[in-house]
Amino acid sequence: MDNKSLDWSLMYEHRRATQRSFGDIWDLPIQKRHHHVIALHSQASLSWLEIGAGDRRLKGELESQFPIQSYKSFDIDRRHDHDFFSLDEIEGQFDRICMFEMIEHITIPQAKDILLKCRDSLKPGGKIFITTPNIYYPPGFLRDATHITPWAYDELGGLVSCSGFNVSAIYRLYNDAFLRKIAHRYLFSPLHRFMGIDFSKQIMLVADLS
Repeated sequence: MDNKSLDWSLMYEHRRATQRSFGDIWDLPIQKRHHHVIALHSQASLSWLEIGAGDRRLKGELESQFPIQSYKSFDIDRRHDHDFFSLDEIEGQFDRICMFEMIEHITIPQAKDILLKCRDSLKPGGKIFITTPNIYYPPGFLRDATHITPWAYDELGGLVSCSGFNVSAIYRLYNDAFLRKIAHRYLFSPLHRFMGIDFSKQIMLVADLS
């Protein structure tokens, strides 16, 4: 897929719809880590596909929370024993698809292609989980030279939505020492809003088939 095949007007409409549904960045609820969000939206004995799986550590995290039916992984890195090394190799359908800290490493057309593959690979009633650096926390994106595309929460929601998903939840992920959490969330909150800089390092989106 190239830039000419992307409907930018449609993406903008879905982005605005995401803003209307979820408010601004400060309105997004906070969860500590991605596995807390998974636990809110999952149950035992599900089939899982991880896109951009890296060292496959998610498999252990899932198994520590509840028994899983199956776990498959896709990554282009052949140093690890993945089930799939290209999108075309992915077979089957899954209850849950995870894409953690990956979408910022690719272009917008590539992201759209992957989301369309995820849509085709998701079972009815299934869910997709996506995390990416929160651009309102600048170091989260800028400190990694391999990052290509910065995703604001509403832009990510817009792309996911116009790819055929229903965005059901968007979270800010933040975990820190107790006193720092209290300071950022309550004492310094007006300053964060005034400067337009958040303390949450990641955002996490949950979507299902629309």
